[in-house]
Amino acid sequence: MTRVAWERYEGNDIEAVVAMLVNLERPNSVRITPSRGDGGVDILDRGAAADGGDVVYQVKRYTESLSTSQQNNVEESLTRLQNDPRWATLNVREWHLVTPWDPTPEADAWLQRLDDGGCTVVWHGLTYIEALAAKYPEVVDYYLDGGRSRIEQAYQSVVALLAPADAGQELDVPSVSSRLATALTVLDGDPHYRYELRLGEGELPSLIERPMLMMTWIQSDGPGKKWQAVDVIARCAASATERPIVISGTVSAEGGSDLAAALQDFFDYGTPFAAPAGAFAGSIDAPGGLGGSLTNAAMQVFPVGEEVGTDPDLVLATRSAEGLTIAETEVTRVERSEGTKGLRVVLEQKNNVFTIEDRYTASEGGKRQFRFGDYSNEPAQDVRDALAFIASASPPNTVHVRRNGAPPLSASIDPNWNIDFPAEIRKVLDGVAVPVDALARLQLHTGTIVRVPDLTETTFAQVALWQRAATVLEGKEAIAAYPEGHALEVELPAEVDTIPGQLAIEVPLDVTVGHQTIHFGTALMWIEHATILERREVDGRSVHRLTTPNRHIRFSLPNDHSDDSAG
Repeated sequence: MTRVAWERYEGNDIEAVVAMLVNLERPNSVRITPSRGDGGVDILDRGAAADGGDVVYQVKRYTESLSTSQQNNVEESLTRLQNDPRWATLNVREWHLVTPWDPTPEADAWLQRLDDGGCTVVWHGLTYIEALAAKYPEVVDYYLDGGRSRIEQAYQSVVALLAPADAGQELDVPSVSSRLATALTVLDGDPHYRYELRLGEGELPSLIERPMLMMTWIQSDGPGKKWQAVDVIARCAASATERPIVISGTVSAEGGSDLAAALQDFFDYGTPFAAPAGAFAGSIDAPGGLGGSLTNAAMQVFPVGEEVGTDPDLVLATRSAEGLTIAETEVTRVERSEGTKGLRVVLEQKNNVFTIEDRYTASEGGKRQFRFGDYSNEPAQDVRDALAFIASASPPNTVHVRRNGAPPLSASIDPNWNIDFPAEIRKVLDGVAVPVDALARLQLHTGTIVRVPDLTETTFAQVALWQRAATVLEGKEAIAAYPEGHALEVELPAEVDTIPGQLAIEVPLDVTVGHQTIHFGTALMWIEHATILERREVDGRSVHRLTTPNRHIRFSLPNDHSDDSAG
């Protein structure tokens, strides 16, 4: 690659190219948009230092030996960083001056004198920038050598190549793949985005989760037919700033409708919302020729899960009036948004037992919404703890909140907890607590994680079996009754006419919970005062059908009642 004659270019062009080169080399770094000066920070790479501290880059346009005024500008940039209250929370461990001029020994010594011990000062000069330019030639081509117009022309080619085939033209999957691959290859010179192709047939693809995915464009031949998807992936965090994807248009909603209310929540608190097909019309300005007009479109605004604040994992605990901890559960701050009226925060219990949404305004304070979730397949002990928390989160008890990992003494009272469920909800909670409690008791006797099944498909008989097994495993005796009109079938070693006293039979102690079958060893089934109804041979075995008074049998662990065993 031919070396760049930096001295020929205007200062703003130099800074734009150099900044983009640094962004591509440090893909998590972000540009800082000045509000009242940049405070000594052009590019910020949080947590990138070896010790986890922050790294700052200050880009300058200097292409030759620095004058006194230019040195003063550099010193002022570092001083602003150290003194600007907007950067008070940064832990800056490295500060890099980036400019297309390699320093003389005297210039480097001058810069190093600015190091006050708080952070390491580094000079990245012409050699460093030329190395980046060789590594990312598309940046220089795009910004300085007319590449921007060539990319725009390539966009038009992509539009043509991605257009549906002419009527009657048959295209097999290899042909479609080749056609689209050719369309995307012309965009390899885009310094901001990378384009990846997916092909399929039938149901349209869902959004994929991957770093830096900014947009997915989907072309379909019709419901249930072939589709092509192009994923637009930012090459670095600064790509969205340099070449943003802009959607503009209008959402139509009737007054008083659910959509109108959702839109108002979005403007007031930044609440995500979805507009159905036909409600949105506008246009999209996107790279790769993938934009255009939007008519009769659906629209969905949802959180990206990034701006949730520091330490999102929290512990909620209920305490009695005497200060004793009653129950604890863990929650995570999963959403945080802001609108013209106030702030919105969403906390989700770690097992999806419940979600709470808080809305705060300066004039009205905080309001809380509470929703139950689907906690099927979640660990029974965690679910029991969460239900116990909910049941006890009402006056006179108080709810305390702390960061997960912090000591209990650091907790503070959350004044927004004042849940007073109506009687019918309390009844449901009490009913759900019964099977979950039985499963949590079973968990104490196995290394297998006991998970809560779909309780809407669970019968009272199944819950009774869980309770009985838990009682036996706790070393207690459990009494069960078999259905009226039924009898017990027992294989005995010899033909007998009577069974005096009691009979102990070892049986497997297996428990079925949803799709799980958990083995807890064996138990003893005790039969007392049995009456023999029938005796018959089955495959050479002597099987006796018998009944007991009140159809009762007892269960215990094998080491219980060992002196009473009669069989």
